[in-house]
Amino acid sequence: MQNRRFIELKKWLVEKGLKQRDVARKASRSDSAVRNVMRGVMKSAYIESIFIEMGCPPEILKEEAA
Repeated sequence: MQNRRFIELKKWLVEKGLKQRDVARKASRSDSAVRNVMRGVMKSAYIESIFIEMGCPPEILKEEAA
């Protein structure tokens, strides 16, 4: 089951015409690392800062992974 944080981040990416891979490349991290942060399985202040730098609303990143 997908969590709310993942869904909201995915919606934001689609609205901006971005992919998880774009975030991964900008962060010099793997696609799976970005996906795990999006799902709330892993914490990475650096990857979250890249999302914010790319224009993601910080409140989306603060949502709990359910």
